[in-house]
Amino acid sequence: MFGFDQFPITIKDVLDIIVVTGCLFYLLRLVKGTRAMAAINGLFLLFFIYAAAKLIGLFTLSWLLENFFGSLFLVIVILFSADIRQALAGISLRSLFKKKESMSENIIQILVSTCDLLAKKRIGAIIVLEREVKLGDLLSRGVKLDALLSKELLHTIFFPNTALHDGAVIIDKHGRIVAASCVLPLTQNQERQHFGTRHRAALGLSEVSDSVVLVVSEERGEVTVAQNGRLSNPLNGERLERILKNVLV
Repeated sequence: MFGFDQFPITIKDVLDIIVVTGCLFYLLRLVKGTRAMAAINGLFLLFFIYAAAKLIGLFTLSWLLENFFGSLFLVIVILFSADIRQALAGISLRSLFKKKESMSENIIQILVSTCDLLAKKRIGAIIVLEREVKLGDLLSRGVKLDALLSKELLHTIFFPNTALHDGAVIIDKHGRIVAASCVLPLTQNQERQHFGTRHRAALGLSEVSDSVVLVVSEERGEVTVAQNGRLSNPLNGERLERILKNVLV
């Protein structure tokens, strides 16, 4: 046992503090950049208001905040179910200790040139880049291919009126096209209901997995990227390549 006489500290206490600190740090890393992060900031503010109310003696405000904190867990689960599901999907021993695989720059170049070609021809497309979270349930609802990625093959798949053009193509971490004509879950966010079906599907998948989804709009000839429940602004080839390298390499 060591520490001050008034506050004896044991090895178990130190271990407890280290584990809790590590869990909080990992939790903040998971929610960084999501809607949940804004909620955490708001909760910290409420906590300081509660502490100040207790110190000053504002009994009614203290009572209200105490009751709010009592049901806080249920409120968080209801409001941020999609963010929590996405965060839990990324938690595994494999993700903690195994180095993440990255896509080659050659694969990224193929994706960028393909999206640029499809956008110029106003051919709609949705391309899913699988990462740590496996998409086996989506593969079973599509047409399995297991084919080498190429610009020509992607162009052929998405060409209008072909058998596989309707739906998403899924590419694994090794750069192989594992399936085509896959149906993706649509986003449940009511603020995104004005988006087209492709963009809503891309957002829906990005809300429940760590996949990166490329969307080519046939109406506007624009390329966008969906990740972590967010949709980028229209991208040119240079910006798209930069984003993919930052995320996948």
